[in-house]
Amino acid sequence: VKGNFHDVKALLAARGVTKIDGMMIDLGVSSYQLDTAERGFSYHADAPLDMRMDQDQALTAREIVNTWSAEDIARILREYSEEKWAVRIAQIICEHRAQKPLETTGDLVACVDAAIPKKVRMQDNGHSARRTFQALRIAVNDELGELPPMLRAAEKNLKPGGRLAVITFHSLEDRIVKRELQALATGCTCPPEFPVCVCGKKPKMKLITRKPIVSGEEELNENPRARSAKLRVAEKC
Repeated sequence: VKGNFHDVKALLAARGVTKIDGMMIDLGVSSYQLDTAERGFSYHADAPLDMRMDQDQALTAREIVNTWSAEDIARILREYSEEKWAVRIAQIICEHRAQKPLETTGDLVACVDAAIPKKVRMQDNGHSARRTFQALRIAVNDELGELPPMLRAAEKNLKPGGRLAVITFHSLEDRIVKRELQALATGCTCPPEFPVCVCGKKPKMKLITRKPIVSGEEELNENPRARSAKLRVAEKC
């Protein structure tokens, strides 16, 4: 079913489903998308700057790098990928587009390479552009903004005893999922000095995994892209 995670309630209702036994949410970009060069997700192939998961939406990576301010570009690089060279990369992007628009992933990689000193790039664990591409992908698809409403909607649609499993692929996603699941699993929030509960708040979920489950050596040998995957599970009370 084509749709956004945060629309899960409406998507289920449209198919006559009111309650579900379990849901697994995989927040990773699919390998098919990454490996299809023309989608613009990969810094390994020169392709149009797209990065839309839903190709019917209007916003693309090309629009962001060519129309957003240097301050906003630097902000998403810092917030969505913790890029230390965010300000410099944004400055180089703006200098490049003043001469001609950035059209391809190759144009963007060239800007990142120009912004980060070669010595630093050589010491990087992976491609120096990967953080910039991650940040732009997250911004194009509003990946983090969709997470809290999606998790709350998923909880409401679970049967008692139903389980919600979420696989994340970077620390920002995992932080949000951890926080939201903990909030759903929290009961009374009255100050500890109160003799009795007056808030009446009850836990909606029970945490099954206190710490995330990660891939073992055997899985990593078969699928290196699983190296950053973390699985968290909670059960409806």
